[in-house]
Amino acid sequence: MNNKTVKTVNIDSFKLEKELLDYVDNDFVVVKSLRLFPLPDKEAPVRLDCFLMVFCKKGRLQFTMNTKTYLLEANTVAYCLPTVIIDSLMSSADLEIMILGFSVNFLSRVISRRKDIWQVGGTLYKNPIKAIDDEKRIESALRFYGELIQFKITQKEGIYNRNIIQYLFSALFLEMMTDLKKEINTEFEEDINLKQADFIYHRFLEKVIADRGLHRSVEYFANELFYTSKYLSKVVKQVCGKNPSTVIHEHAVDLIKYQLKRTSKPIKEIADDFNFSNVSFFGKYVKAHTGMSPLTYRNSGEDL
Repeated sequence: MNNKTVKTVNIDSFKLEKELLDYVDNDFVVVKSLRLFPLPDKEAPVRLDCFLMVFCKKGRLQFTMNTKTYLLEANTVAYCLPTVIIDSLMSSADLEIMILGFSVNFLSRVISRRKDIWQVGGTLYKNPIKAIDDEKRIESALRFYGELIQFKITQKEGIYNRNIIQYLFSALFLEMMTDLKKEINTEFEEDINLKQADFIYHRFLEKVIADRGLHRSVEYFANELFYTSKYLSKVVKQVCGKNPSTVIHEHAVDLIKYQLKRTSKPIKEIADDFNFSNVSFFGKYVKAHTGMSPLTYRNSGEDL
């Protein structure tokens, strides 16, 4: 890898080419041309702050991920997880690809409800390139959900359109995970060959997701993992580029936003659910992270 500054790429990064993309919102993106991938330039590496599935339909794509070189060929898919560093992309002239992107916030919501999906990440870190074994089924799923998504995108009216599109993307994501789940060894933690820092980070992330926003201090999670707060902070910062407090609060705030926007629960009940001592502290926390009071956020036009 070269010495140039690593740029972080998330779903928002794709919005610079919004008019040329098939679809992009805060959680999902569909890209069908490599030239629309938000590289700062041809030589600089990028760190992903999103999850990408890169389907190769035709041609070849070579790239480096976490210093290891991979070759993507026809009827294969690359699964690029958050925090990986991608560099040195080279493609054949006849390359045809489709990139599906999912935000970290979306993954947090799905993984918090389906802990078994967490296990998939272990195998993808070791083996990110997969052949499409049941190509017809996968292509049928992509075509089916793709057509539904495109149809909903063209509908300008309908207050629930974006929600419907989100659920369609979620269903498509789970279709992809279904195939990967067949390869999962439920004892993956004993077999996985991750660097120590990566392993600690993913144990930390697993704890944060399982906690569902109830605890919001680095010290709590450090104690749960039997590390000092200082050491855990150093490891998390090294792996993902964020302080553990940022990761903890981002996840908690995302879950709180979901409750405020997607449920009719009273604000006091939501405050209790997230273990706040009173509504006043809950209100201060929400305002600190969203710029709005819980009630104002609930009634605002801002989406998740």
